[in-house]
Amino acid sequence: MNRVLAVAAKEAVDTLRERRTLLVTLATAALAGPIFLMLIFNLMAQQARAARDLALPVHGAEHAPALVAFLEREQVRIAAAPDDYEARVRAGELDVVLVVDPAFPGDVEAGRAGVVRLVFDRSRDRSRASIDQAETLLRAYGAQWGRMRLLLRGVAPEVGAPLDVRTVNLATPQQSGALVLFLVAYYGLFAAIMGGMAVALDATAGERERQSLEPLLTTPATPLELVAGKWLATAAFNAAVVLVTLAGFWATLSFAPLPPVGIPFLFGAGELGRFVAILLPMIALMPAVLLWVGARGRTFKEAQANVSVFMFVVALIPAVQLFAQRREPDWIALVPVSGQYALLNRALRGEGIAPADYALSWLLPLLLIALALAGVARRWSRESVLAGK
Repeated sequence: MNRVLAVAAKEAVDTLRERRTLLVTLATAALAGPIFLMLIFNLMAQQARAARDLALPVHGAEHAPALVAFLEREQVRIAAAPDDYEARVRAGELDVVLVVDPAFPGDVEAGRAGVVRLVFDRSRDRSRASIDQAETLLRAYGAQWGRMRLLLRGVAPEVGAPLDVRTVNLATPQQSGALVLFLVAYYGLFAAIMGGMAVALDATAGERERQSLEPLLTTPATPLELVAGKWLATAAFNAAVVLVTLAGFWATLSFAPLPPVGIPFLFGAGELGRFVAILLPMIALMPAVLLWVGARGRTFKEAQANVSVFMFVVALIPAVQLFAQRREPDWIALVPVSGQYALLNRALRGEGIAPADYALSWLLPLLLIALALAGVARRWSRESVLAGK
């Protein structure tokens, strides 16, 4: 154990000497997540304001004065649409335009449905709130007009609406912020995946390229003791990166002047502790896997290429889970990365996590850590490593 700790201390000193790498890694961990979080909150606030303060250009407003009056009563700011409204919508200068068909008065007088068109470009994210608000208001006006037509003909409006649909949303306001939940969970998990990458590559492929690995292999320490020491140092640095990342989220959500978005998002000391407990298997596993990947590279550049492919695959897993839109099975905690992502989401949603789930999340990581460290030790026990092969 003394040899393992000595190697770990040596790696820690080497890491601290690389001050620029250390500063960049910690600064990125502290700032990247909170910056994206603030951008998301500002985007949500802007969309909410756009839906609340809807400005709707109308072409042919003189053909439907009752419709225009209804929209104005709903606090919609009506403006005359320019003749080239389609070109302006394509260019992004206008979000949505209401066009009233010239035959609207005649159709209404004849008892037919009046034709109006909403012109928009739904591919623009910033326009979607205004588009949805305009569609909702037109549907409300159509329903109100339909009821009045039935009453004029002596027919109860309920005849045309045989189904009374009443929705009950059981999601709490915190659970409704799906995008924010995904962002926080993803960045917390990604920090545990990426935090030890620089240290792991430098401790394996870097030392091999600098030819400083050979002197280590000639010491009384066995290859397994060497890799165990390097793993301890890398895991410790990885834990520091994760703590800095989570502290950045906590500080942002607690003290930053975030715009109100209608989500009472909770990320206090309790959530911070649960995040750390959930991420501990990844904090321990990823350095071991990165050491194994780095040890397989003859040069630092080759190891970086191998790690980039591994990181891409691992980072894609939470995104696949998000877009799959399926309920995770109970045994998902057993699967590394997927299990941690699922547990992080449950923690953010305020759901309880049983001790068995925490224990289950450690089973495969412990096995993979042992296999990865044994694989590196076996590789370093060969004489071919001294020959640079």
